[in-house]
Amino acid sequence: MILRRDIDTADFGILRKMLVLEQKYGARCTYYFRWNTLNIALMHEIAKAGGEASYHYEEIASYCYKHHIKSHDVMLSHMENIRDFFIRQYHRFKQTTGQPCLTVAAHGDFVNEIVKAGSMILMDERVRAACGIIREAYDDERMSMLTCRIADQKEMGRFTDNAIAAIQRGEPVLELLTHPRQWNSPVRVNMKEEISRLYRGLYMKL
Repeated sequence: MILRRDIDTADFGILRKMLVLEQKYGARCTYYFRWNTLNIALMHEIAKAGGEASYHYEEIASYCYKHHIKSHDVMLSHMENIRDFFIRQYHRFKQTTGQPCLTVAAHGDFVNEIVKAGSMILMDERVRAACGIIREAYDDERMSMLTCRIADQKEMGRFTDNAIAAIQRGEPVLELLTHPRQWNSPVRVNMKEEISRLYRGLYMKL
């Protein structure tokens, strides 16, 4: 079983409860943090508990938002600049957190949908070599090994029942993807993210 958490919002109360439960039952999990959800102390706790704390990157969205790029073709014409931007940000993230960051995961920002940028388009061999990345969470090789993948933001209220059912039927390679914001996160935390998303969405429509 593979446990993955994408930290899209800064709800560290829920996050810490999840970590405590993992420690109680001897589970280990990979946590992917964005720049705006960074919690270095908690990342060190995760690593100490045997888990992985790494980078939930969003350089395509950040670059396109900054330069007001709304076209797939224009985005592609800037791709080498975006890759260079990622390399700089990755090394800064690694230095800031003190974590090895051997694996990374793309954050699915709405700007990616506007420019029709898939999660893997940024991650070429030059980027991997420059950063020492051994795995992107959406690598085809990795995804093809999964016999079942359940994500809470897609399953809504059925996540727990479907996860239990997958375990009981003995799925050989099961991945459970969770987002703390889906688990009784305070309204103010989620609202902050939604307001930011609304503002950025309006800007991209101008």
